[in-house]
Amino acid sequence: MTLLTHRGHGPAFPYAGQPMHVLAGQDGLPPGFAAMELTVPPHFAGPIPHAHDEFDEAIYVLSGRLLVHGDGEPAEAVPGSLFVAPRGHRHGFSNPSAEGALVLGIWAPPEPALAFMREIGAALSPDIPPDPERMRDIYARHASRLLP
Repeated sequence: MTLLTHRGHGPAFPYAGQPMHVLAGQDGLPPGFAAMELTVPPHFAGPIPHAHDEFDEAIYVLSGRLLVHGDGEPAEAVPGSLFVAPRGHRHGFSNPSAEGALVLGIWAPPEPALAFMREIGAALSPDIPPDPERMRDIYARHASRLLP
């Protein structure tokens, strides 16, 4: 079975007040990964640095800029940049600019990632830094953990 999903289409759920469109991975199709499109709001503080133990994550910047946090110093991700965070590795991102950033997120396997993204997306606000205790609870339910 092949699958074609156009930009801005596909099932959506909120992530920091923006619609996150599921392009692939919904209902296990395809079974290997999930891909979602999202506009990261301007001045978004982002999730607290964390690690996932059940899925890998990648963020490809289509437009705008992100500040990505990995094992070392934060770095700027510009259009055409791919940021990869394998399972168990500390990561995070923010959008300190006045412009939204359009990104393509890819997660594997899809099921635990989609469940996590739905819950964390609803809990994040575009203009208020995340509450560490609330985040810690959500992350723990999804085999993920906050890291300093």
